[in-house]
Amino acid sequence: MRILISVDMEGIAGVTGRLEILPGQQDYDRFRHLMTEEANAAITGAFAGGATSVVVNDSHGQMRNLLYEALDPRAELISGHNKVLTMVEGCRGAHGALFIGYHARAGSQAAVLDHTISSVQVHNWFMNGRPVSEAEINAEILAYYGVPLLMVSGDDKIAAQVQERLPGVETVIVKYGIDHRAARSLPRAQVLDSIQRCAEKVVRGAQPLAAAPPQPVTFELEFTRSFYAEVACLMPVVTRIDARTVEVSGANIIEAWRWALSALRLASTGDN
Repeated sequence: MRILISVDMEGIAGVTGRLEILPGQQDYDRFRHLMTEEANAAITGAFAGGATSVVVNDSHGQMRNLLYEALDPRAELISGHNKVLTMVEGCRGAHGALFIGYHARAGSQAAVLDHTISSVQVHNWFMNGRPVSEAEINAEILAYYGVPLLMVSGDDKIAAQVQERLPGVETVIVKYGIDHRAARSLPRAQVLDSIQRCAEKVVRGAQPLAAAPPQPVTFELEFTRSFYAEVACLMPVVTRIDARTVEVSGANIIEAWRWALSALRLASTGDN
């Protein structure tokens, strides 16, 4: 049984601000260690639950954050930024997925570092008309390949969103959001134990999932500035909705995701 573990950073216990998650900032190296610890707790639990292979995908920022030499030696590591499936690269052929260190969608009140995909360019991200979190987008990609999402860890706000939008997925709360840059984190030993225990439980009970039938998907990206939308519309598949919002559609989640990701990356060149 192969398990994919996707690890983001904003939802790691103790993280409350950009100084802790951006390379070169004063606390970044310290929190890379904490990120790796939570990944290791999930790896330990996955193997205890019956996994025979674990692939960990670094899913934060430029996706070069996890400490390879400190990672559980039984696990493989996917790192680097140029991955078509980004946060769930490596999911094809997996029997289940765990999301560690995830955060609430853009615009969530009292959620730590809430955003969707990009905290700089994107104000809101919609899928088929409703605002979504990264966990929801990635769960749809997993479903396309027949991979069940088993567990999500992060603050209490992403836990509530997962319970509402992705029923049946287990959640582990590692901290309680007070504001965008403030949180009450649980004791470290409790956090690691909870992640490990939940990972073991969900992997042990993992059930096969039939691949989702292809269905059209439409993404709307509401950018933070109008010039991002202008640049994104250089792609013929992108439709301008208003000054800051564009739309892309695909015959399935993968096609729509590739167009949306391409539009975002093109839009980001406007910063130059």
